[in-house]
Amino acid sequence: MAPTNTLSPKTWRIPRHLLLIFSLLAAGILGLGYFFYEYQVTFFQNIIAADLNAIADQKVKQIMAWRRDRMNDAHLIVNDPILATQVDEWFNGKGQHGQREKISQLLSDLNQGSYVSAALFDVPGDLRLLILEVKPERLPSIKTIALEAMRTGKIILSDLYRVPQSEEISMNLAIPIKLQGNDRGIVVGAVVYGIDPYYFLYPILHSWPNPSDTAEAVMVRRETTGNEIVFLSELRHWKGTPLALRKSLTETQMPSVKAVLGEEGIVRGRDYRGVPVLAVNRIIPNSPWYLTAKIDIAEVNAPLRRWLYLIPILTLAMMAAAGLGVALIWRNRDVQLYRQQYESELERRALSLRYEYLTKYANDIILIMDTDRKIIEANDSAVDSYGYSRDELFSLHLWDLFVDSGHSMTGSEQMEEEARDGLRFEGIHRRKDGTTFPAEISASLVEMGDKRIYQYIIRDITERKLKEKILQESEQQLRFFSSQLMIVQENERRRISKELHDELGPALMILKFQLSSIGARLPKNNKTLKNEFETLPHYLDNIIESVRRLSWDLNPTVLEQFGLATAVKNLLEDFGKHYTIQWEPPQVEAINNLFSPPSQTNIYRIFQEALTNIGRHAQATHISIGIEKQDGYVTFTIEDNGRGFDPQVVMNRGNRQRGIGLAAMQERARMAGGRLEIKSQPGSGTHLALTIPLEKGE
Repeated sequence: MAPTNTLSPKTWRIPRHLLLIFSLLAAGILGLGYFFYEYQVTFFQNIIAADLNAIADQKVKQIMAWRRDRMNDAHLIVNDPILATQVDEWFNGKGQHGQREKISQLLSDLNQGSYVSAALFDVPGDLRLLILEVKPERLPSIKTIALEAMRTGKIILSDLYRVPQSEEISMNLAIPIKLQGNDRGIVVGAVVYGIDPYYFLYPILHSWPNPSDTAEAVMVRRETTGNEIVFLSELRHWKGTPLALRKSLTETQMPSVKAVLGEEGIVRGRDYRGVPVLAVNRIIPNSPWYLTAKIDIAEVNAPLRRWLYLIPILTLAMMAAAGLGVALIWRNRDVQLYRQQYESELERRALSLRYEYLTKYANDIILIMDTDRKIIEANDSAVDSYGYSRDELFSLHLWDLFVDSGHSMTGSEQMEEEARDGLRFEGIHRRKDGTTFPAEISASLVEMGDKRIYQYIIRDITERKLKEKILQESEQQLRFFSSQLMIVQENERRRISKELHDELGPALMILKFQLSSIGARLPKNNKTLKNEFETLPHYLDNIIESVRRLSWDLNPTVLEQFGLATAVKNLLEDFGKHYTIQWEPPQVEAINNLFSPPSQTNIYRIFQEALTNIGRHAQATHISIGIEKQDGYVTFTIEDNGRGFDPQVVMNRGNRQRGIGLAAMQERARMAGGRLEIKSQPGSGTHLALTIPLEKGE
C-alpha cells in the first residue's frame, strides 16, 4: 500500500469560535458601511438645509424691504401738504396756470423705475390725470382700488392679480391724498401706481446664490374662495404658472401646502412636479404670502453617488481582509503561542536578574521565605544587619529573628490572607550576638508560576524611634510647663483679685465717703458747682462696679465658696446683663461634686472664654447650654446661631493674629483630662463640646 501524505480533514477543520469571530466581523463591517452611508446622507442634507435656511431668510428680508419701500413712497405723498393743496385747488378750478404740470411733476418724481403706470383720480372716481401710461384694460381695477383708498383714507398695497383680458401680472399701490391743517383728514383724491412684479419682486425669487440645477424659491398664497393654494411666482420648471397653477390643501406632502397650513422650517415632501425635495418654509410678515425655498433630493444626494459604488467595494475588501485575518490567526496560532512563551521566558529572566540586582544591593533588609516561613533568600543588607552568614540565614525560620511573636507567628492561612494585599507592621528583631533593634516590616505574597513565596522588606528604625522618643519627652515637658503656667496664671489672678478687693475697693469706698462729706459742705447758693460735683459720685460708682467685676472675673470667689454650678449660673446671668442674647438656664445643680477644684476652675474658665468670644465676635441672637452625664463622662455643650468661623483657618494663623483663646481652652480641657471639640463654619453658627471624665471619689 502506497503511503499517503494528505492531512486528515480534522486538521483542516476551522474552529467554531473563529467562524463566529468572522461572522461577527462581517456583520459589523456591513453595519458600519450602512451607518457610514446614512451618516453621510444626513451630513450633506444638514449642510443643504442650513443653506436653504439662510437663503429663505435672505429672500424674506428682501421682499419685506421691497414692500416697506413701497409703503414709504406712499407716506411721502400722504404727508405732503403742498401736493394735497395743489390737487384740491386744481380739481376745484382754482389752480394757477401750469398747476397740472406741477402736480404731474410731483407725482412722477416718485417713480424711480419702481412703477410702470400712475393715474390721479378725484373723489367721484373720475380719471383726472395720467402721470405714466396706463393700458385701458388696467383702468377698471385701478379705479376700484382708488375708490377704496379714498373711502377708507388708508394706503392700499394690493395683492398680485392677473389683468383682465391679458396675461400680465400686476400689483397696485393706492394712495389717498388728504388735506392738512384745519381741513386735516379730508380726502380730495387718490393716486394709483401700477407695479410690475417682473421688474423686482420675481427677480428676488429667481436669484440663487449658488449654482444649482433644481433649486428655486416659490411664493404662494391661500385662496379665500376655495380650499386651495395658488402659485404667485414664475416657476423654474413650469412656465406661465403665476396665478394659474393651483393645488388643493389636501396635498399635504407638498412643502408649499405645509407652509400655508402653518408648518415652518425644514420640511421634506414632493413639489408641484411630484419630485422629492428638501425645502424650507417661511411666512412673509404683513402679507398673505408664503415662501418655500427648495431643492431636489436627487441633487442633494448627488455627491453621495460615488459612495454607492465605493462603500460596497470597501465593505467587500474589509470582509475579505477580515477573512484573511481569521485564516492567518488560525494558521499561526501555534507560532504565536510559542513566540509568546519565548518572550515571556525572556521577560521573566530579565525581571529575575533585575530583581536579584535590586534585592542584593538594596539598603533595606530583604528576606524571601517559603510557605513554612523558612528563609530561602536574603540580600547583603540582611547578612550585614543580623550578623549571620548567608548559609546560616538559610537554616533559620522567620520567628528565629523576632523577639516578640506578633505577625511573625500568625498561622499560614491568616498570613497569606493579610499579605495578599500587602501587610505593614513593626517589631523587635534579634541579631546573632543577641542585641535587638526595632524594625518596620512590609510583607507581601508573591506568586512565581505555581509557587508562592513571601517577601519581607525590613527597615531598621532605631534612629527614628530615638527621635520619636525625644520628641515625645519634649512634648511631655512642654505640656507640663503649659499646665504649670496655667496654675501660676490662676494664682496670679487670685493675688490681683485679692488686692483689688482688699485694697483698691476699700480705698474707693473711702473716697466716695469723702466726696459725700465735701458735697455736704459746698455752699448752697453756688448751684453750678454743686451740679457738677453731683456727677462725681456716679462716676465713682461705675469705677467701683468695674473694679468689682474685674476682681470677680480674675477670681470668682463664688466658685470656691458655692461650687461650679453656682459659679456657672452667675456667669450666665452676668453675660445676659451685658449682651442682648437669649439663653436658656441649664440644669447644673448635679455637677458640684463631680470634679476636683482645679478641674472646676478649668471648666469655669472654658465657659468664661467661650461666652466672651460669643459676645464679642459671634453676632448671635441665641445660645443654648447643655450638660449630660453618661458612661463615666460629663459633656458640656455651648451652641450659638452666630456667623460662625473656620476653626482650621484660625488655628493656622500666625501667633499674633491667632491669639491664645482657642489654644488656652484646648490646654485647659487637656489639664482636666478631657477633650474639647469645636465645630463651626462661616454662616452656620458654632458648636462647642467639652467632655470631661468623672474623677474617682465623686
